[in-house]
Amino acid sequence: MENSDKTSDRYETISIESKIRQGVFHKVVKDLETGKAVSCSCKCWTKGNKPCFGMKTIGYSESD
Repeated sequence: MENSDKTSDRYETISIESKIRQGVFHKVVKDLETGKAVSCSCKCWTKGNKPCFGMKTIGYSESD
């Protein structure tokens, strides 16, 4: 009966404070398998798929 959701075990959400705007946090999603950031809640990522400071802090790899 071990029917756990593997997706939730594979990713971790990390909050990183913005360097530009005090009190604003980036919610970066990290792939635990690779250790790299895969997405973020900020405008850079959601509107243009550009890695932000928070994603680069965790580690971002453009592997297309």
